[in-house]
Amino acid sequence: MKPEQATRWITAARFEPYLADAEGDHELAVALYVWNARVSAAMFETLHHIEVTLRNAIDAQFEPVVGSAPALDTWLMDATIFNEASRRRVEDTVARIRREDRAPTRSRVVAGLAFGFWRALFDKKYDRLWVSHLHRAFPEGSGNRAEVASLMSKLVPFRNRLAHHETITRRPLAGHYDEMLKLVGLIDPDARTWIDNASRVRASLADRPTRTRRP
Repeated sequence: MKPEQATRWITAARFEPYLADAEGDHELAVALYVWNARVSAAMFETLHHIEVTLRNAIDAQFEPVVGSAPALDTWLMDATIFNEASRRRVEDTVARIRREDRAPTRSRVVAGLAFGFWRALFDKKYDRLWVSHLHRAFPEGSGNRAEVASLMSKLVPFRNRLAHHETITRRPLAGHYDEMLKLVGLIDPDARTWIDNASRVRASLADRPTRTRRP
């Protein structure tokens, strides 16, 4: 990729952080740009496993767990549990599933809800829900809602950067990864071990390009 191609394909503004990290070395900046995409993909792949584990652990606390049940007849639309904003997120997910000509079952709605929905469940306003149900999803934790809320709140902005293909070369990536593993470890230490072993993150972090080592 030549400098003029980087400007045209990526834009000068978007490429500038890589040039800055590379101290003006164009070839190294390109290598960092490629590495940024690779490590982002590895992080998002790991997040995939963690999000699936998280939402299923939460859903499992509201029995009976019948995946084929209509979502509107389950805890997902219980007005005694959720405020209007949360119920609206569920309704929007139900509507989207129906537009796809599929039945909005409990399993499909749980899978279709955005990460922000799950994060919001650990806000202070849902403290009673934590006491009655949610704490059971994290048997390896301290029992303090704030422990989970803190990890979730840190994860959301980082996840958004990944989803929008932003530059993450200056982020504390090893720290973000450790926080992700800590969150899933509160649910099940075996899941943490499996996800860590399956992840490409550690190898990707070790493969960051330098002036003497480029992909």
